[in-house]
Amino acid sequence: MNVPPITAEQIAASLAAILAFLPATFCTGYLSAWFTNLHGFRQRSMVERVFWSVPISLAVSTIASVLIGKAISLAAVSVFFLACAVLTVATLGWEWIELRRSGRKLIIGWRPLGWTALIIAIAWIFVTVLSLVDFESNRQLFMSLAIFDHAPRVNWTESVLRTGIPPINSFYLYQHPVSMRYYYFWYVVCAAVAQWPHLPARAVFIASCVWTGFGLAALTGLYLKHFLVTGIRLREQFLLAISLLAVTGLDICVNLVNIVFFHGPAPGYLNVWRVGQITSWFVSLLWDPHHIVSMLCCMLAFLLAWMDGKNSRRVRIASVVLIAAALASAFGLSIYVTFAFFLLMLAWAAWQITIERTLRPALTLAAGGACATVLLLPYLWELTHTVSKLGGGSLFSFSVRETVPPTSLLASGFFRHLEAGHPLAALNLAKLILLTPGYAVEMGFYFLVFLIYMIPAWRGRTPLTSARRSLVFISATSIPLISLVRSGVLETNDFGWRAALLLQFPLLLLASDLITSWRCANCKLNAPANCAGLTYKTPGWLRSLATLTILFGIISTVYQALMMRFTLPLVDAAHARLVHDPVAGNLAHNAYISYLGYAQLDATISRDATVQANPDNANQFWQLVDWTGINHQTVIASDKQGCGSEFGGDPSGCSAMAAAVDSLFKNGTAEQARITCHQFGIEYLVAKIYDAAWNDKNGWVWKLSPAVADEEFRALDCRQ
Repeated sequence: MNVPPITAEQIAASLAAILAFLPATFCTGYLSAWFTNLHGFRQRSMVERVFWSVPISLAVSTIASVLIGKAISLAAVSVFFLACAVLTVATLGWEWIELRRSGRKLIIGWRPLGWTALIIAIAWIFVTVLSLVDFESNRQLFMSLAIFDHAPRVNWTESVLRTGIPPINSFYLYQHPVSMRYYYFWYVVCAAVAQWPHLPARAVFIASCVWTGFGLAALTGLYLKHFLVTGIRLREQFLLAISLLAVTGLDICVNLVNIVFFHGPAPGYLNVWRVGQITSWFVSLLWDPHHIVSMLCCMLAFLLAWMDGKNSRRVRIASVVLIAAALASAFGLSIYVTFAFFLLMLAWAAWQITIERTLRPALTLAAGGACATVLLLPYLWELTHTVSKLGGGSLFSFSVRETVPPTSLLASGFFRHLEAGHPLAALNLAKLILLTPGYAVEMGFYFLVFLIYMIPAWRGRTPLTSARRSLVFISATSIPLISLVRSGVLETNDFGWRAALLLQFPLLLLASDLITSWRCANCKLNAPANCAGLTYKTPGWLRSLATLTILFGIISTVYQALMMRFTLPLVDAAHARLVHDPVAGNLAHNAYISYLGYAQLDATISRDATVQANPDNANQFWQLVDWTGINHQTVIASDKQGCGSEFGGDPSGCSAMAAAVDSLFKNGTAEQARITCHQFGIEYLVAKIYDAAWNDKNGWVWKLSPAVADEEFRALDCRQ
């Protein structure tokens, strides 16, 4: 098959980046567990060692990268990872030699179902890479919808590569550079992986999505074995749990109703209601891997605390240290997920102590949390000693989550009367009433799982083990938390979206348990021992309904995958047909000329140069093309809102810089360009054929000295 050069280049770089992640996502965890012999690590099979190594690596590598990078340099982080890789190989070699001397065999643990798991892993790599790379065709570059979130994150990773730790906010420069005010830990890991093999930051970020999926699978396997204690059915139930990651809510049903009965268009967005969405596993993994890694670190800490009571003092100390690393990493990966976990653990600890009469897991988790605070002191100092200001008031606020749009309900008689005197109360009451149907649609099959575990009669009044009670408790406590608390900085409810991961993971485990019990009831498992401890008796009608929601959940995920891959090309083509505008319909061509143009610019100018492209784009995806391509400092990322100061910097300079730069790209002279560049510290201006200034043959685009001069892309030196 003849793959276009740009697409082939991105695929090859992404596959190379997957391998380059091994020191950070396997070696650090392997060494940590091997040298402490965590939970008998050295006596376990190689397969189980891999399962332990990946989530532990994510926890250890993240905080280690930040601390080493701050104390020394990013290059030192790369050296640390390479040293861990060498030491891991040496450890494996030494162990193999010792086994040969003693006449013992290395326990691999591949059979049974090892090949099945490998095929699933390869399929995951295939789906992830092809979902995220650009497809080249006829001087066009068709991007994935995930570029919406990847573009700024790739840009921030490049900032770490250029400026170190903490990174400088690459989106905004007013008077002097300012450190980024954001949870940037994942970009440090990505930058360290990208540095030593000189891989593109975007390819590394795509690879990070692959490894996040592997981390989620590994932690799921650990929970099934050591938390739910599934015993002989472990491998079959593990594959079942991994398969359930392909099941999401009933979004497709709402979309079909809208299309068939209300003649609405096919929505391009991936979730049915963007405001109060519970994001599917597929979308979360491919859009926001750092939030899932944060959840994995939190739940790894919980698992280690749960298992702590059965071990020696040495192992308990190792557990506390790893819990500290996991929680410290989690906070810098996603403040929202970690804050939700903190609140949930406060409630869980109170329940454990007062109801379950168990003290040690809560104390172990608290000890790890206290140590994590010490590890986070440098980062906390950064957050509290900065000139940056929050863009939207308080970090958190109380608000009823909106799922189903309350417009129709508010139009009813009772609500019209209430809204006349108390509009806010009417709105909140309407949203509160619609929460249950909203969650039923957003969660689909998992909503039924939650109800079955909450209603004893629907599970045959089977008593639950303490582990399963904990999962149910965390799930039940998560719902009011994500329903009544929201983030207040941005318009989007990031807290509500990300904290829902702490609801989704327990329900995934419980769902695998529930379906396994149904298979036992139908005698579909190979041996009676596979059903030990499972006696759930769910009514037949409810099982049929669950099967239907699984089917629609899989269809919804397939729909989301197709929309992620093809929405932008389809919308671009529709604009080209319907709108007579030189810009509309040319996003793919803009992406193509920008990809080539910025590559030339990177090879021509200094890495620490300041580059400015047109910040005035009505279509945000045009801006994302620049954010992905500009691997340099930018004065303003946009002429809207705070110009990029939301992530660090004094926003008072935004309006003046936006007005001056906008004026240049509309119609500016060479002298005006030099004055503006000198005033705001710009060194190079990027112009493309779609910019208004391109058509002024007497303007700066054609009069300034070019660093890159292509037919449709020019970068101009405006320093003199």
